[in-house]
Amino acid sequence: LGVHHTMAIRCSHSGGALCWSVIRVLYWIPVLFAFMIILWGYYVYAYVLNISGQFPKGSPLINVLFLAVGHCLLFLQIASYVRTIATKHKDIPDEFALSNEQLQQLEEAEDSQTVLIEIAKTLPVRTRTISGTVRYCTICEHIKPDRCHHCSMCKRCVLKMDHHCPWVNNCVGFSNYKYFVLFLFYTFLLALWFCITGLYDVIRAIKGTVEVDPTERVMVIFCYFLCVLFGFSTSTLFGYHMYLVLSNKTTLEATQSPMVQNGGHDKKLYWLGYKKNLQQVFGTQYLHGLLPIETSLGNGVCYPSYLDATLNLFASTTRNRAVSEDCPEETRPLTQV
Repeated sequence: LGVHHTMAIRCSHSGGALCWSVIRVLYWIPVLFAFMIILWGYYVYAYVLNISGQFPKGSPLINVLFLAVGHCLLFLQIASYVRTIATKHKDIPDEFALSNEQLQQLEEAEDSQTVLIEIAKTLPVRTRTISGTVRYCTICEHIKPDRCHHCSMCKRCVLKMDHHCPWVNNCVGFSNYKYFVLFLFYTFLLALWFCITGLYDVIRAIKGTVEVDPTERVMVIFCYFLCVLFGFSTSTLFGYHMYLVLSNKTTLEATQSPMVQNGGHDKKLYWLGYKKNLQQVFGTQYLHGLLPIETSLGNGVCYPSYLDATLNLFASTTRNRAVSEDCPEETRPLTQV
């Protein structure tokens, strides 16, 4: 990430369109590498271990079972991965953008915060910067919704930004966070399935009790241990993100707790209880939550909090009505947790 950011800065200084085109292509290298690893693992598991006949398992039904489950997990993994990569992040609502008149007032004002505070009064924002000022993006020229951050790599503000991931060449945020977590989950399950069902074959390959092409023997052994490594790393990352989901936090919020407008950090600003926290990302239908389809609650702009005493804290304001009324009841503040 640091190398990419440095390259982007150099390119912005030179202003070369060709340079930017080259960098945009380079950003896809990690994604291409990930797909190559998946395809290679598929070849080893599907063809070498189960189709080629070099590793007999006593009954063809065992091969069919192994392949059926493996293909289901592979489909869910790739579908989740593609959706994480391809999902376009929602735009910041127009209500948060400053008009030309307001921008001029901001430039001419001796204290810019006075102008921003007045504008923010009509918006559903409760968080502030560390210094207690209104969160304003000088690049996008709008007030940032809660949990929204500007990504220097994507060159835009991202709703409920978690982090920028070079392995998906995209930001992970409100629009694709569920798909990212599912990708980690199914990658772990796929690695676990390979390790369990392929263990006997790997032992036979190491002992040399089966007649296998030397190249494919090495390939099977190396792929197995690589799968163990991937399984361990993804399980660790998946476990961390499930902790974030159950805590209703993002990676950025876990690093630095949100600052509320009344002053002070609030580590549990969006805490709703474990069940409600889980539903914020995966939805209320548990089966649909396991599929790479859109089920996350809310609109990415306003979020329920234990601080709210009513179902809609901001509906009384005129300018914010279009934003706040778009918040589904399931994501509005709860009177009881």
